[in-house]
Amino acid sequence: MTATMLMRAAVLGLALGASVLPVQAQGMQFQFGLGTDGFGFRRPLVCIELTDRQIRNAVRDQGYRNISLNVADNRRIQVRATRGGWVYLLRVSTCTGAILSRERLRRS
Repeated sequence: MTATMLMRAAVLGLALGASVLPVQAQGMQFQFGLGTDGFGFRRPLVCIELTDRQIRNAVRDQGYRNISLNVADNRRIQVRATRGGWVYLLRVSTCTGAILSRERLRRS
């Protein structure tokens, strides 16, 4: 092999290696900090929002009754519900139905 053939082979190898690298780098992301779940993997940005009935059922399954949906805002919804003789104002995720915050308002 001559020097020019070796040089061409090296350039071709680098070009092929560089074209495969971005595809491999898109695989699994692993990082710590905000925006990650408990294992350090990034959460998907896609949110399929629950219907009103599914949100009511999720809140009911957590022990609340007399559920009223109030204001939906940015993947969250305000819910007024009673539990244990108290009326609560809840912030609920419209993606998962999880209660994000709870404020006790008054006795029912």
